[in-house]
Amino acid sequence: MKRHSSVQSAHGESIWSATERMPRCMRLNANVHADACVVGGGIAGLTTAYLLGKEGQSVVVLEDGKLASGLTQVTTAHLSNEIDDGFVEMERWHSAEAVRLAVESHGAAIDCIERIDRELGAESDFRRVDAYMFLAPEHEEDYLDKELAAARRAGMQAEKLPRAPLDGYDTGPCIRYPNQARYHPLKHLAAMTRAIKRQGGRLYTNTHADHIEGAPTAKIEVGPHPVPPDAVVVATNTPINDLVAIHTKQAPYMTYAIGARVPAGSVPDALYWDTLEAYHYVRLQRRDGNGAMSRRAHDLLIVGGE
Repeated sequence: MKRHSSVQSAHGESIWSATERMPRCMRLNANVHADACVVGGGIAGLTTAYLLGKEGQSVVVLEDGKLASGLTQVTTAHLSNEIDDGFVEMERWHSAEAVRLAVESHGAAIDCIERIDRELGAESDFRRVDAYMFLAPEHEEDYLDKELAAARRAGMQAEKLPRAPLDGYDTGPCIRYPNQARYHPLKHLAAMTRAIKRQGGRLYTNTHADHIEGAPTAKIEVGPHPVPPDAVVVATNTPINDLVAIHTKQAPYMTYAIGARVPAGSVPDALYWDTLEAYHYVRLQRRDGNGAMSRRAHDLLIVGGE
C-alpha cells in the first residue's frame, strides 16, 4: 500500500498492538503436510492463507516471530492507489500501461481488504476517505498540474483544489484523490486469523523456515521437521528464498511517526501528504471503535515523515 513507518509508543508498542491482540499460536514441533505452505504471518501471508482456505485448500502458515509482528504491526495504514514516487516519475521509469496496472493492482488490494472485512464482520475501523497531496515549499504549482495529468492517464479519479479542508492550516493548491481508505490493521488480521483456523488452517509462530525449495519438488525444512507442500508462498517483507535477485536491488529506509491527541472531530478524516522526497504524511485514527479506542474525548492524529 503505502507509507510504512514506525508508529510505536515509548514502550515499543504501536497503537495497533496496544488496542488489539493477535490470536496466539504454537511453535511447529511435528512433521506436517498441506496443499500450500505460506512463509510469513503478516498481512500478505495471512490474506493469502485465508483466500486459499476459501478455495478449499489445506494451508500451513509459518511465522518466524509472532503473527503480524513485522512491518504490518507498525504501518501507518494509509490505503491508497496513489503511488509513492508519483505518477510522473513512474511514467518515466515504466510505460503508461504499466502505471495503470499498478494503480489497478493497488485499488484491487484495497477492495480486497474491504470485502474481507465485510465477510468476517471484522470491525477493523475500515473507512473510505479522501486523500490530499499538497505542495512542499520548494515545488511550484505546475508540479501538481503535471502530476494530475499523469494520474488521470493512469486511470485515477483526481481533481485539483485550492486547498485541503484543514481549518487553521492553508495547504495551498492540492490534488484530491477520492475513495482511498484507512483501517486498523490488527483488528482486520485478528479476525482473519480466526477465520483461517475455522477453515482448518494451521498457523505456527516462532517457527523459522531454514530451507525453502519451490515447485516441482516443493519442500520446506523447519529444524528436523519437513513440511512438503504442493506449493510454497514466500510472503516475508523481503524474499528469504532468493538472496540475490531482489536483495541486491533494495535499500532499507525508515520514516518516523508520532501519534498526537487532538480534540474529537477537529481534523477531517482523510489522508494527507506533501510532495517532499522524504514526504510528510498525516491520517486520523478516530476513537470511536471498541475497547481501548472508545469514549471518544479525542482522536489520534498520526503524523510521519522525514
